[in-house]
Amino acid sequence: MRRTFPNASGSGFGRSLIGPGGAYRVVEEDVLGERMAVFEQRATSILQLLTDATAAYPDREYLADDERGLTYREHLSAVASLARLLRDEYGVAPGDRVALLAANSMEWVIGFWAVLAAGGVVAAMNGYWSEPEVDAALSLAAPRVVLGDARRLDVVARVAPDLPRVEFTPGLYARITGSSADLSETPPAAEDDAALLIFTSGTTGRPKAVAHSHRAVIGFVACNRFNTLLRAGAPPTAPPPPARVLVSPPLFHLSALYGAVLMFTVSGGLLIMRPGRFDEERTLRAIESERVTVWLSVGSAAPRVAAHPARGSYDLSSLAGVVVGGAPMSPAVRRLLCEAFPTAAAGFRMGYTSSEGGSIVASIGGADFAAFPESTGPLQDGVQVAVRDAEGRDLPSGAEGFIHVRSPYVMLGYWNDPAATAEVLGPGRWLAMGDVGRIEDGLLHVDSRARELIFVSAENVHPSEVEYRLEAHPDVVECAVAGIDDPVTGQAVKAFVVLRGGASAGEQELAAWCRTALAPYKVPSAWQLRERPLPRNAAGKVLRASLVTESVSMNP
Repeated sequence: MRRTFPNASGSGFGRSLIGPGGAYRVVEEDVLGERMAVFEQRATSILQLLTDATAAYPDREYLADDERGLTYREHLSAVASLARLLRDEYGVAPGDRVALLAANSMEWVIGFWAVLAAGGVVAAMNGYWSEPEVDAALSLAAPRVVLGDARRLDVVARVAPDLPRVEFTPGLYARITGSSADLSETPPAAEDDAALLIFTSGTTGRPKAVAHSHRAVIGFVACNRFNTLLRAGAPPTAPPPPARVLVSPPLFHLSALYGAVLMFTVSGGLLIMRPGRFDEERTLRAIESERVTVWLSVGSAAPRVAAHPARGSYDLSSLAGVVVGGAPMSPAVRRLLCEAFPTAAAGFRMGYTSSEGGSIVASIGGADFAAFPESTGPLQDGVQVAVRDAEGRDLPSGAEGFIHVRSPYVMLGYWNDPAATAEVLGPGRWLAMGDVGRIEDGLLHVDSRARELIFVSAENVHPSEVEYRLEAHPDVVECAVAGIDDPVTGQAVKAFVVLRGGASAGEQELAAWCRTALAPYKVPSAWQLRERPLPRNAAGKVLRASLVTESVSMNP
C-alpha cells in the first residue's frame, strides 16, 4: 500500500482518506491474479458513472455544439433509445464490439454511452485513418455494427460492405431524442471484463487495439479525483461551479475520452463540441462566446492558439484551466501558455500516461508547471512506478532507464495479440511504457521514447533536449529532431524547424544558438527549415519517421 499510495501514506490528511472510515479507503484485493491496492468503495460498471451523475445533476447542461444542447436527463434518455436500437435492430449482445468511427460530435458521446448501456465493448476507432487502416482495425476488432458519420461510413462500405452501419444523421438524432426512454436491464459485466478498445496511435507499424476493463476506466477517474483532493490538502468548503469544457482533441484519443467525457461527466460539467477541422480563431471565439472555464487541448493546439495574432481581440477571462496532452512541452512553450492565458496559469495541467498505461502516472500543474519546466510532475498515488535498466533491474533515484508502471488500471492486453502483449506486460503485471526517463526528488522526467533515442558516436541524444533548446529561440514556432544515418558517427542529429513568418534565422544562427547550451554532439548537423506545420497524428504526436522519410525522398 505504501508503494502504491506513498503521498497519502506520508500525510495525516492522506491517511485519513485511505484509512478505515476514509472516503477513499484502500484495501488489498486480487486483480487478475495479483494482489494490488484498490479503493474499497467504487463503481464496477462504467455506465454507473453516467447514471450517478444524471441522478445528481438531471437538469444541468451536459452536451452542446453550435446549435444543439442536451441536459443530463435528456442525454440519458437518448442513450437508452440508441442502446435499445443497437440491441433490437442490430443484435448487439453483452461482449459484442461496436465500433465508433466519426468526427467529434454530440452523437459520438451518446454512442459511447449507448454501447455500454447495451452491454457492448466500445471500439474507439481513429477518424483520420486511411482505408487500409480502417480495414485492418475492423478485422481485428470484429464489431457487430459500426456507428459513424457519412464520410467515414463510406470508407467502411468500401472495405467491409457486409458490415452493418448506423449513420449519425439529423433523422437519427431526432429519433433518439424525440421521446423519453429508460435504460433497459443488461447482465452486469464483471469488473475486469473488457469495456473499451483504444487503438495505438500508429506512429510506427500497424495500430494495435489496447483493451481496457471497466475497472481500468473507472480507476482513471477515481485516481484523478483522489489525487486532486490530496493535492488540495483538505476537503472543499463548497462544491465548485460546474465546469464548461471545450473539447478539442479527437474523442477516440485517451486525453479527450478519459480527460473530458469521463472526468467532467462525474462532476456534472458541460462538454462543448465544435465539429469540424481545428481552427485557432474558431477556438478563441468558442472560449469567449461559451464562457469556457476549461479548455482541453492536445499536441500543438494550445501553442498555436496562444501565438495567434488575433488572440488579444478576444475575452478569454473565463478560462480557469487548460489541460494539455499528447506530447511533452518545452519550457519555452510552457512560458508562452502562461503568458497567453494568465487567468488559467494556476490551472494549467499536464499528465503523463499511455494508451496501455491507463491511469495517469505523473501530473504537473499550478506553481509546479512553471517551477519544474522539464519535469512531467510528481508521481500520482494509485500507480507504482519503477525505472529499470535493460536487464530489468530497478535503478536508484536519479538514474536514467526504462520506465515501468504497475496498477490495477493498466491494459488487459492487446486485443487478440498475445505475442505483442507479452513484449510489454511482464511478471507481476508490470508494464514497460517504452519511455526513457528518471525520477528525481519525487518528480518524473520523461526524456524520450526509447525508439526515438539518437546514438551519435555511441553517445545518447534525447530529441526533447535539443527541441527544448530550439523552441526557446524567438524565431522558432515548433520543431522536431530525429536521427539520420551517418557513415562516420552512425547517426547524426537532424532538426526540422518551422519558423515564424518573416523570421530571419538560418541554419548557422540556429546551430550557434544550440552550441551555447548543448554538447557539440547534440547540435544538429542537418537541417530542414519549413513553412508548413510539422506532421502530427490525431493524438498530437509529431510523425518523426514521416519527416525523415520525406527528407530522404527529397534528397536521394
